[in-house]
Amino acid sequence: MSRRKSDADTDPKQDPRRIMHGLRIHRDVEWDYSFWRPLDWVRHDMRDQYGFIYSPGDDPRTGFYVSALDLSGTLDGPVTEEDLPALRDGIMEGLKNLPDCVILQEKQIAKGFAIGFEILLTFTLDGETCQRRMRLLYNDRQQYTIYGQGVPPREYEVFHDTFEFIYSSLEFADILAMSGMPTTPESAIKWSGDASRVESKPHQPRDHSGWARSKLADTPPSEQPTGDPGEDKAS
Repeated sequence: MSRRKSDADTDPKQDPRRIMHGLRIHRDVEWDYSFWRPLDWVRHDMRDQYGFIYSPGDDPRTGFYVSALDLSGTLDGPVTEEDLPALRDGIMEGLKNLPDCVILQEKQIAKGFAIGFEILLTFTLDGETCQRRMRLLYNDRQQYTIYGQGVPPREYEVFHDTFEFIYSSLEFADILAMSGMPTTPESAIKWSGDASRVESKPHQPRDHSGWARSKLADTPPSEQPTGDPGEDKAS
């Protein structure tokens, strides 16, 4: 007699693996970003680039990916909105190399000072269909490739909400430091790849002072801040 399929077998939202049993911080002080991820997910360090994968099981094809790259060697200045059309063309050309690639959704996005693209796609990976929601974000001259993916697509549906939670928690800053908790060797993440072959830290920190100056220049003098913001105001 065949076993009757349960709701967990047919409905990805009923899969018990979706439940998060605690959280742990991913605190990257070299690239100055952080996010919360499930406590029991397995960490894998990328080898051919600086980056990390957190997967719910031993198969890293289903998991949350984040990698960073400094583009200072190829860019004359920070990435701006005017650069996005050319960047998009290059991204789309690169995606064509993925076997059986199908673009399901695409849009421009922003996160803090970072701007870029969100692309939902499917393609063939190791002979199976893979579904991926990829965010490519440019913050100053640093490029971040962030995505959740699942093989097969049902695995993506199971962990979709978890991927979105991790992404929503990501800050281009140290979350714990902003809460008054200084970095310790135990709390900071350390990449275990080959730093002699892969760029493991940015050439220079992000600098958004130019953006602030341009915004200030566009603000009418009557609306610009004046005086010491900490000083007492007379009633």
